[in-house]
Amino acid sequence: MRSKIYIFAIVWLVVVILSVFFPAHAADRSGVSNQHVKLDLITEFDRVSPGQELHLGVRVTLEEDWHIYWKNPGDTGLPTRVDWLLPSKFVVGPMLWPAPSRFKLENFVNFGYGLTVIFPFQLKIAEDVLAGRYPISADVSWLICKDLCIPGEAELFMDLQVGDLGVATADASDIENALQEMPSQAPKDWFDVTVSQDGQWSLDLSRIDSTVISAEFFPARSDVISYQVPQMLVSVAAGMTLRGRLSSEYARSKTSFEGVLVVTDKASGETASYDLRRTPRELIALESTIRSVPNQSISSLWLAICFALVGGVILNLMPCVLPVVAIKLMSLIGQEGRPISARYWDAVSFAFGVVLTFCLIGGALLVMRSAGDQIGWGFQLQAPEMVLGLIVLFFVLALNMSGLFEIGTSLQRFGGIDGAFGRWSSLLSGALVTIIATPCTAPFMGAAIGFSIGQGAVSSMLTFLALGVGMATPYVIISLWPGLLVWVPKPGEWMNTLKNLLSVPLYLTVIWLIWVLGQQTTIHTVSKVLVVLVFVGLSFWAMGKLQYRTITRIGPWRILIAISLLISLSGLLHIGTALDQTITRGVSKTEWKPWSSADVASAREEAYPVFVDYTAAWCITCQVNKTLVLNDQEVVAAFRKNKVITFRADWTSRDAEITKSLTSFGRSGVPVYVFYPRNQGAPVVLSEVLRKKEIFSLFDR
Repeated sequence: MRSKIYIFAIVWLVVVILSVFFPAHAADRSGVSNQHVKLDLITEFDRVSPGQELHLGVRVTLEEDWHIYWKNPGDTGLPTRVDWLLPSKFVVGPMLWPAPSRFKLENFVNFGYGLTVIFPFQLKIAEDVLAGRYPISADVSWLICKDLCIPGEAELFMDLQVGDLGVATADASDIENALQEMPSQAPKDWFDVTVSQDGQWSLDLSRIDSTVISAEFFPARSDVISYQVPQMLVSVAAGMTLRGRLSSEYARSKTSFEGVLVVTDKASGETASYDLRRTPRELIALESTIRSVPNQSISSLWLAICFALVGGVILNLMPCVLPVVAIKLMSLIGQEGRPISARYWDAVSFAFGVVLTFCLIGGALLVMRSAGDQIGWGFQLQAPEMVLGLIVLFFVLALNMSGLFEIGTSLQRFGGIDGAFGRWSSLLSGALVTIIATPCTAPFMGAAIGFSIGQGAVSSMLTFLALGVGMATPYVIISLWPGLLVWVPKPGEWMNTLKNLLSVPLYLTVIWLIWVLGQQTTIHTVSKVLVVLVFVGLSFWAMGKLQYRTITRIGPWRILIAISLLISLSGLLHIGTALDQTITRGVSKTEWKPWSSADVASAREEAYPVFVDYTAAWCITCQVNKTLVLNDQEVVAAFRKNKVITFRADWTSRDAEITKSLTSFGRSGVPVYVFYPRNQGAPVVLSEVLRKKEIFSLFDR
């Protein structure tokens, strides 16, 4: 028993001695080490005077690849917290948060800090505090993560001497550097924020864009932006902007944009950060930021006019126009013997017909768009009534080319050969070629129209005028100098044979137009149209019999013509009243999904590359590109290999959403092909005449 008393006395004596000779170790525990983290409570000065201020700091040192969290931790995590226990008349300010970094773990995006971070606090001491030593403690809690997450908590202690102003501590420079690196308050006229109805946001960097090489916005709230969609630094007309996608909760909260913007200087590589609190400005859509093929970017009206001239010339070679080239080809053959004045008037009439029709269609487009209609170039073939009329017209022309009957004395008159009728027919043939050509967009032409429409009515009409001049120029040159057709033999019987052969492309045009009408309506409408064409053919065949005088009794044939025409007209009227019975078109191949802006945005949000085919059944160039390129097995394999999600925006019938989307890319007609890269880079607009090599190059970037 006595031995136990001796042992207790000795232990008690040791504790007393330690408490007397080593009081600092019992009162000051300013540093703590825990799992993968070390914490220190630091101060600027070793002593402070009453009524003065100084800065304290909680320094957190982490092992490599471990991180703790910002005040908004992101998808997962918990913010770091510091709670103070202070003497009376000691007041500590709010926790100052350094600019965070982005961390990605699996499919989660987090905001926080790695390696070493200091959280500064401002401490103010009242003037009537007596000199002496005062205990200060900070209760710190955190969540540290790497492959796994470990919560932690520690209490840090220090004694602060109040008296005369002391000297700077060894940690003073670290606290000073941390304060200098805190996000600065952004000027009120900097960094305007815009949000769009399709869920995008844009932050204006025009005040500093000459020095920015990278930028990222860290929201202070979780209901502002989508973390998963990488932010893009892009250039628009006003300057550099930072863009991303809004959070799915933003539409409900409509909160302000509060957070930290971090930018990296291009020259020095140093970063700067700004505290933001902005009320966003709402728009229907953000300004387009696209990358086009190098030879099709337009920055001025004069360049647009030049593009339109070149595009008009190229339009003569597009698949849309080739089926009706036969109409003018016949008129150009055998002109060497005609007077120069007749050839001159014929060329002028045809050119005037082309230019006038381009301007009329362009003017109608502008008027309808100003009235609020979402339409684009080639809108006339979006109307089934127009397609039906062209079916009948081209069927009659094909019958004429086949020799079933004659307009006047020969088809050449329709192309423009003799007298006043020839001049009028040349004007009409120019109008017809233009109407059937406008649904397609030639290289250079799409960029020119898209730019000019966005500039106003005068710019648009000048562009349409240039397109007409460009398209008419080859015909005018050949009409004035028919000797250019050196490969053509002298006129003879072979011309009638050629005329009959050239009816084939016109019949193919009729088949194409019937297919277009079927895409816009139903198979029942198509069957009715075919019945009408039978009676149209019957009536004109009878007319040919009367013209060629191969019959003896005229009366019955006239009755047959009248009945056939009556049936045809009544059938057309019946079809016209039922053309609003359209059907919803599907997508033929499983690889192609029906387009919608929401589906495209969703695919991009999931970090998939996206390819969009803006097409229409009445666009022959679209169908050629589809057959030769998009349906090619190598292209299909490339899409699959790179996990590209493909969408088809079918513009066969009027669709306001597709028109709006085309306008956002500076286009007003089809075909248009847009590729959205996997890394959320700016979308790439490809050429109208698509090539496999152009598709493959998308994946070499």
